[in-house]
Amino acid sequence: MRIAIVCSNYVNVSQNVGKGTEIFDYILINNLASRLKNNNFEVTVFASGDSKLPLKVESIASAPSISDSSIIQADKHIIFELALISSAFLMEDKFDLYHANIGDGDIILPFAPYVKKPILVTLHYTHVGAYVKNYFSLFRNLENLFFVSISNSQRKFFPELNYAATIHHGIEEKDFAFDQSGGGNIMWAGRGTPDKGLAEVFKIVEEVKRKAKLFILQKQEHLDWVNNQLEIHKSLISSGQISIEFDKNRQDLISDYQSSKLFLYPVEWEEPFGLVLIESMSCGTPVVVYARGSIPEIIKDGETGFIVNPSDDDKRGDWIIRETGLKGLLEAVERIYSMPTEKYLQMRRNCRSHVEKFFTAKRMMDEYIKVYRSIAKR
Repeated sequence: MRIAIVCSNYVNVSQNVGKGTEIFDYILINNLASRLKNNNFEVTVFASGDSKLPLKVESIASAPSISDSSIIQADKHIIFELALISSAFLMEDKFDLYHANIGDGDIILPFAPYVKKPILVTLHYTHVGAYVKNYFSLFRNLENLFFVSISNSQRKFFPELNYAATIHHGIEEKDFAFDQSGGGNIMWAGRGTPDKGLAEVFKIVEEVKRKAKLFILQKQEHLDWVNNQLEIHKSLISSGQISIEFDKNRQDLISDYQSSKLFLYPVEWEEPFGLVLIESMSCGTPVVVYARGSIPEIIKDGETGFIVNPSDDDKRGDWIIRETGLKGLLEAVERIYSMPTEKYLQMRRNCRSHVEKFFTAKRMMDEYIKVYRSIAKR
């Protein structure tokens, strides 16, 4: 089977990439590369020319769009994505299957009617809006178009698609090594955007009076918002209660996961899948999080952390923590800090075993291979 994996030209795909979709790409491609011989696969990746991958890379540029200020300032990176997609489909005779990994696949869809080979689209984002259903419905009758959702909850935002499977993300658990003891601080890591719950984290840390480490990936369009949050809470930062690092490499976060008491993640949007959650649990650190999006599919309430309903008017389940919203998060954090040592250490062991059972890269790759074969048979 000849497979084309269509990635992005926006950033390169490498071990040090910080974007969630490209992290997935790197894990998927490296695992697929190790299985080519046993599965009789030939794989070509369409990505930025400087991507560091163990497979053949086809590109339209030697460097990613994000490295060219003229592209970014003009907000024209999308045309280079389209050019990369076009170059992939122009080589249709060389492939039996396309696997597209660009956002929610929306920019792939207009090409699909002109392609005879099957196209598998992994939905990496959850876009909310009246236009979403209307746009995707335009392509629902294409027999060569298939979708993978990365959580079951994601499907309600993309109704009536031709789903091949739901496949949860996985990580190389050996890279995120288990630490039995943990440490004393609260940890948060993510994009510096309102939907990742950073503002809530500041409030909780101030209330519980515990030390926290925050790792912010800066987004140009939200720099003013982040700076405003830092200004509001400057006393927490200057006192040393909160330490902040910007744009820290994903691999360099491992020791921080390992040495934290808990990972706090009060997301404000319908999270399609949070890689940071399984990275934290792989290191043994339990998670406190709102019950939004895919969260109940990832966290085992009371065993690998605590899930909290966002509000009294927005209850997603019957969780151990009865309070909702900010009060619920505070209760969950305090409950973890007050746990007897052996009970807390058992929770850390639960976190690791949960990842080993459900969220490994091997398991993820096994499921994608099944989907590849199923689609090819059709």
